[in-house]
Amino acid sequence: MPFAGLLAIMIAGAANDNLIKTAFVVAISALSWNLYGLDAVVLANLAALSFIFPFVVLAGFAAHKANQQPPKRWLLILKVTELGLALLACLAIIEELPGLLLFCVAGFGVQSALIGPLKYSLIPRLVTPSQIVEKNAWMETGTFVAILIGTLLAADWIIAAPWLLVVMIVVLALIGCLCIVMMPSLSGYSQSIQKTLPELIHQQRQDHRSMAAIWCLSGFWGLGSVWLTHLPVLAVDVWQLSPSSVSTLLSHFVLGISLGAFAGVLMKRLPLIQRIFIGAIAMVIGGSMVQVNDYQIASIGLMLTSAGGGFLALPLYTLLQDDLMAVAERIAVNNIANALMMIATAMTSLIVVGLLELPLQIWLLLLSIGQFFLCFYHRRNLRLS
Repeated sequence: MPFAGLLAIMIAGAANDNLIKTAFVVAISALSWNLYGLDAVVLANLAALSFIFPFVVLAGFAAHKANQQPPKRWLLILKVTELGLALLACLAIIEELPGLLLFCVAGFGVQSALIGPLKYSLIPRLVTPSQIVEKNAWMETGTFVAILIGTLLAADWIIAAPWLLVVMIVVLALIGCLCIVMMPSLSGYSQSIQKTLPELIHQQRQDHRSMAAIWCLSGFWGLGSVWLTHLPVLAVDVWQLSPSSVSTLLSHFVLGISLGAFAGVLMKRLPLIQRIFIGAIAMVIGGSMVQVNDYQIASIGLMLTSAGGGFLALPLYTLLQDDLMAVAERIAVNNIANALMMIATAMTSLIVVGLLELPLQIWLLLLSIGQFFLCFYHRRNLRLS
C-alpha cells in the first residue's frame, strides 16, 4: 500500500509536468499566443531550459531535504506547492496568459527537481530488498506512461477542449495531495548536512561504481531525448506518414520502455554487466533497423531501442539504491548528469543533423553505438562490489 501511494503520487506529478509543458509549447506555436513578440522556437527552448535548469541548480538542496525532512511532511509541502502552481496554470490557460504559463513550467521544474531524489530514496525504505527491482520497473514504466499521456492529452486539449485540460491538471494535483495519506510516517536523517553543488559532485566522483552507473544512465536519457525530439521528423519526412502518426510512435516508444523494464525484472538474476550489455546491444540493433525506410521494420527498431534502454536503466537505478544514506545524493547528481547530457545531445544534434546534414537515422544509430561504448568504458567500475 505505501509503494502504491508513492507510485500514484509520482505518476500524477509526471503527467502534470507534461500537461503544462506541452500546453505551453502548443499554445505559443499552434495557437500563436504572443509573449513579448518572441519567436515560438525561442520560447519552446526557453521553456525546456526553465524546466531542466532547476535539476542542476537545486541538486544539493534537493538531496539534503530528501534526507533531512520526514518524507511524508516534505511530500506534503511539495504537493501543496504543485496544487498552487496547477491553479495558476489553469488561470493562465483560461485567460491565455503565456507569461504566467511559462512561470508555471519553471515552477513545475523546481518541484520536480526537489521531488526526484526523494522518490528513489523512498523505494528501498518502503519495500523489501527482494522487491526493489520490481518496484523500480513499475516506477520507470509509470513515469514514461505518464509522460506519454500528459504530452498527448495536452497537445489535443489545449486546442480542442481547454476546459477539460484545466480539470485534468487540478485533478492530478489533488490526487498527488490525497495519496500522501497512504505513506507511512518515516523519520528523516537529522545528521544530514547540506552540500554545495561542487561538494556534492566531488563527493560522488569518489564513488566510482555509482558514478559509472550515473554516466550510463545519462547516456540513455540523452539518446532518449533525441529520439523523442525527432519522432515527428522521422514520421513525416523519413517514413512519409501523417502527422497524426506521431502519437502512435510515442506509444511504441513507451511500450518498448515498459517491456524492457519488465524483461529486466524477469532476468534480474543475471549478472549486472550482462544485463547492461544486453540492453546496450538491443539499442544498437534497434538503431540499425531504423536505417531501413520500411516503416514496419523501423517501428520495430524504435521499440527495440527503447526496450533496450528500459532494460539497461533498471539495474543501474537499482545499483544507486544499495546505500540508504547515499541514494538521494546519488539521484541528485544523476539528475544533473541527465540534464547536461540532454542539453549536450540536443546541441550536438543541431550541429550534426541541422548544419552538417547527416541523415537522422545514421545519427540515431551513432548515438546507440555511443551508448554501447559508454557502458563498455565503465564496465570495470560497474563490476566493483
